[in-house]
Amino acid sequence: MASDRISKKTAELVHFPKCHWYSCDVRQLLANETVKKNLEKRIPINTPLLHSIHTDGFMNPILIGKNGWPIAGGQRLRVCVQILKKNPDWKCEVEVCELYYDEYNMFYLWPEVDFRDKVIAVYFQMIELVFKSLYYNHDKSRDGTEMTVYEDLGDRMKWNHKGK
Repeated sequence: MASDRISKKTAELVHFPKCHWYSCDVRQLLANETVKKNLEKRIPINTPLLHSIHTDGFMNPILIGKNGWPIAGGQRLRVCVQILKKNPDWKCEVEVCELYYDEYNMFYLWPEVDFRDKVIAVYFQMIELVFKSLYYNHDKSRDGTEMTVYEDLGDRMKWNHKGK
């Protein structure tokens, strides 16, 4: 599925969970235990995105869940791990939207596990779509590359969604 956006007007009609905003250095997000434990195991390195982030930093905000896990921005955080391994002095400020609640957890009440897991995955895909449509103000990187190019490339890579 190609990366997509809906109009901001349409996105504003949809419920978006309660959240709060802040800015921080990327190291703060990478220090989260859930992120440290799972990011490198689950998300592959998107090399073109790595070069863009290293050059331009974060042009759009990221969305994280209550536990600190990235809902929108995981690929960007993943490449930051690699950049910091090679350049420990690299600084990168990130605008963060953090959800207050795990609104998806009601789906864990559904007894059929495969269906439940698919519903939760769709929930996160829709939250990501609405978030990007509402809050991504930059459609292109500074070199003119459409941001969705990086997203589509990352989507075609092999992800380890189960963390094994």
